[in-house]
Amino acid sequence: MTKEPSTNNELLSVAIHDCKNDLDEVRYLVIDSMSRLNKFLRDIKKTRKYISLSTYNDKATAAREYIQLCATELQQINASYKIILNSTPTYELVVESTGRILSIREFLRTHQALFGALITSTDWQSPSFDHSLRSQAGRQTNTIYATINDYKRDRHEDAFRYERTFVREYVDNWIKFPVYAYATSSGMAAFTTILNFLLLEKKVKRKVLIGNSTWFENKALITTAFADQIISVNESETPKILNVIKNIKPSVILFDSLANSEGVSVPDLSVIIPAIVKYAKEETYLIIDNTCLTCMLQPLKHVFGKRSPVRLIVFESLNKYHQFGMDRVTAGLIWCYGVGTKLSDYRERLGTNILDSVVMSLPSPNRKLLHRKLLKHSRNASIVASCLQSWINLHPEGPFASISYPGLTNHPSYDWAKDMIFHGSFLAIELKKQYQTIPTYQRFIKSVITIAKKKQIQIVAGTSFGLDTTRVYLTALRSVPTKPFIRVAVGTENRVAIGKIADLFIEVFSRFYP
Repeated sequence: MTKEPSTNNELLSVAIHDCKNDLDEVRYLVIDSMSRLNKFLRDIKKTRKYISLSTYNDKATAAREYIQLCATELQQINASYKIILNSTPTYELVVESTGRILSIREFLRTHQALFGALITSTDWQSPSFDHSLRSQAGRQTNTIYATINDYKRDRHEDAFRYERTFVREYVDNWIKFPVYAYATSSGMAAFTTILNFLLLEKKVKRKVLIGNSTWFENKALITTAFADQIISVNESETPKILNVIKNIKPSVILFDSLANSEGVSVPDLSVIIPAIVKYAKEETYLIIDNTCLTCMLQPLKHVFGKRSPVRLIVFESLNKYHQFGMDRVTAGLIWCYGVGTKLSDYRERLGTNILDSVVMSLPSPNRKLLHRKLLKHSRNASIVASCLQSWINLHPEGPFASISYPGLTNHPSYDWAKDMIFHGSFLAIELKKQYQTIPTYQRFIKSVITIAKKKQIQIVAGTSFGLDTTRVYLTALRSVPTKPFIRVAVGTENRVAIGKIADLFIEVFSRFYP
């Protein structure tokens, strides 16, 4: 954990550094958008004889207009960067810079899907691979092959490019091991593709080991599918997990790398995975929902010899971190080792493939920027979690029991989580048992928003995490038997702003009596 600023000047300097990083991020996103639009112009120029003149002129004009809009935003970014470099850090500069960055993000967020729609506007979902007079493949004319990529519900080149880039950016050791990746229409679509593969290929011959805190929708599906074979374990009880792996040797092992649950559980995968590799004698599937840790977890380094019977399948939602806070489209991704291309077949048969326009709306993967953004999320979540836990420790008579966050010393997984550089971007607020009621949770959330309005602090009540603005939400409200909990999904606010958000929650804690 980085040293906290001790003076107001240091605090402002950190906040200004945050603004510089934010400008780097939006600059990349703007340039990335321009690059995709310019490629679209080149593509339709090559295939213009297969597109009507009016359509070509209309789409080319629209692309050039969008590129010019991006160029204008880029000028604003460069101007803002110069102002920051040539100015003394002040509170006013932080506020002005934050406002400009917010405006640029709003431009990107509202235009991202428009860019994707334009880039795929001349395409067909069933593109022709040959023609007598006029192609029906648009910009992809001469790149379509019969029974291979001539039906986009099954597969398409835009997804393939994204998948390759994702693996190269976010999966360590991908050169050493044959890794396959498959984009899907959502994170849930990724999981249902994997589950159907296990079911229909009859891969479950022994027990199925799952974490107690597995995401409730995934848990409901897999426990229904393999009801009599499920062994459920507490993620923090590593010796028990190792004992099951050694003695029972499950066919399938499913964990969330960091659980989106009341306890924000973190299994010790650095110990668990080598044990799976050591004790597996028959085909064994290790499945990791990596939505909450993404590239900060690299399980492939623990795996596997060429003759190992262990098969690794990792999946995640692309709704969260991979859109750099824009939350504009739904998507998911599976990457795997040792499974071959069977998952591609099941994605095709289940119709869970990603839309072409969605792929072209996603920012291009960038490890450096994502890593930096995740660290900022983690820093901010740590600040809020530490402040709230300290308040609880000083007020044991209050209604709050504890804060669940893996970076805190009171967390059950702290012994191994302390070595992680990223502890997630959200925390859970646990009330004492007598106050664990839906109306109490709802009053708490309303109190947060009410006080935030009075103090003119931006915070929203809403689902999801990995976004730029801090959110508070009552999670799993209608998901029996999953226990609902209050989740604070901390954003990427600058250091001054996140301090105010922490103070806001402290004030809510101080005033809140169920």
